[in-house]
Amino acid sequence: MIDVLDLLPFVDGLNPVEYQRLRNAQQISMEEGSVLLRQGDTCKGFLILIEGCIRVFGRSVQGRELEMYRIEKMGTCVLTTSCLLASSAYPAEAVVEKDARILLIKDEDFSFLMSESTAFRRFVFESYSERLSGLLMLVQSIAFERIEVRLARYLSKESQKSLVLSISHQHIADTLGTAREVISRHLKIMEQQHWLALSRGQIIILEPSLMEVFLKEQC
Repeated sequence: MIDVLDLLPFVDGLNPVEYQRLRNAQQISMEEGSVLLRQGDTCKGFLILIEGCIRVFGRSVQGRELEMYRIEKMGTCVLTTSCLLASSAYPAEAVVEKDARILLIKDEDFSFLMSESTAFRRFVFESYSERLSGLLMLVQSIAFERIEVRLARYLSKESQKSLVLSISHQHIADTLGTAREVISRHLKIMEQQHWLALSRGQIIILEPSLMEVFLKEQC
């Protein structure tokens, strides 16, 4: 059986001492719907997702959610990294969206590897940079793009997987950081334009090419 550590992209760059510290990592399995981290929690280590999916989001005092990013296979959590580097509390919530297997590198081993291993340090900062860029794009999108543009982009991306989306208006609203009523109103407009059809619990994309034309016109 292949050791999960040998699948990590930086493992070949570790020397024997560094590899031994990596072997202290704990493997955790979590079921869909489990809460990995809550706002205010202390981060106990650096996580790498071996398989599954984790959704990271913020929540307002009114209870409205804003999805920040999803962590997928071999991905890391930029907020966890930030907390470890700054010794601060976790500022969001992380929930398992698909049964997950997580590699947790303990705080003291993370600090050692960051200090001693060029390969590990490069992996951490490359992951951090990529995720941070995504967060900055999210902030810019919320601040400067109209909701109909953000909604069309979301639907266009999702339609590449399937033209029949089994997804609620509330889920889209949480993902885009707006109210369900706003999403429902704009979906109805798109239905009137024959871009899509709405049915109970589903959105059927009829003309993905029309969305693409619309998005190109916004550039």
